[in-house]
Amino acid sequence: MGLEAESEVRIGNESHHAHALLESRELILRGPLKKTLPIAELKDLRVVNHELLFEHSGLPYALALPDGQAAKWLAKLTTAPPTLAQKLGVDAGHKALVWGFVGETALNEALFNAVTTDPTQAALSIAVTRMPPELNAALAELTQRLPHAPIWIVYPKGAKSSLPESAVRSHMRALNFIDSKSCAVSDTLTATRFSLRKPA
Repeated sequence: MGLEAESEVRIGNESHHAHALLESRELILRGPLKKTLPIAELKDLRVVNHELLFEHSGLPYALALPDGQAAKWLAKLTTAPPTLAQKLGVDAGHKALVWGFVGETALNEALFNAVTTDPTQAALSIAVTRMPPELNAALAELTQRLPHAPIWIVYPKGAKSSLPESAVRSHMRALNFIDSKSCAVSDTLTATRFSLRKPA
């Protein structure tokens, strides 16, 4: 969820009222003034009093935000988003057992130096699945080799997915798993983390 606020926006010498939304990659201005500004294109970000100041396409911008909000917006704008490896919780010290064909560049990069074939060295498992039979095969192997660790299920995203999110969640819940986190992997793949439900 992004940040949002009613704001007076100055662009150069012009002033407008706008509803400002700060999303992960864009700053969106709605109302009489309609603009979508990619965060990567904002320059010279800073706060003066209650205003968030920056430049875009050579023009100076000033967003007057509610008391205390400008610093919060600046922090979000200048903090790099977590990497896919961080979202998945993998690195050289927290390795994963991986089932399936990775393929996607983003996932390959996230798993660099973070894969093991030894269950005693694995913190979690990752199943890359594209069809229901693959999900069954992955679970049969991974739950036997690493039975108590979290498991990420990576599957195709979208309405026409060959393994829809609803099918993944229903299947996992029927096996007494609960989902705790989701993240995008690429333009075509998404992932959901599951853990065994703890006894009541």
